[in-house]
Amino acid sequence: MSKASQYSTVLLNATAALLGYGAWAVYANFEHGQEAWLMAGIVQGVYAFISTLSITIVAKWIYAKCGRGKMGIFAGFTASFLVMLAIPFSVHSVAGTPDILETILPGLVWGAIYSLGFLILTERKRLAQGSH
Repeated sequence: MSKASQYSTVLLNATAALLGYGAWAVYANFEHGQEAWLMAGIVQGVYAFISTLSITIVAKWIYAKCGRGKMGIFAGFTASFLVMLAIPFSVHSVAGTPDILETILPGLVWGAIYSLGFLILTERKRLAQGSH
């Protein structure tokens, strides 16, 4: 897979997160008026884009640095999960969110599934291309 193709896949994934989570925020805040749902959609969409892009880059970089394979998958997943945990935990701590874990748990679950799936697919593609 070419570098350009790899980058376009990462950007496509981040854009899908922007649209999906942004749309959800619009839906969840629609009853509060246009200003509220618009701001919620923009904030959540941009955050989803940046966080998806960040965890994907971290996961890929650590995966490659650790020699790929099972160890690369494990290390890449662990590093990306720590990023997924640290950023929202820090933001919500500063904001004074009372139930932080409950608040960030859905994103952690979906983010973990995404990150692990991304790394497994990356490894499968590498093996299929014969790049050991």
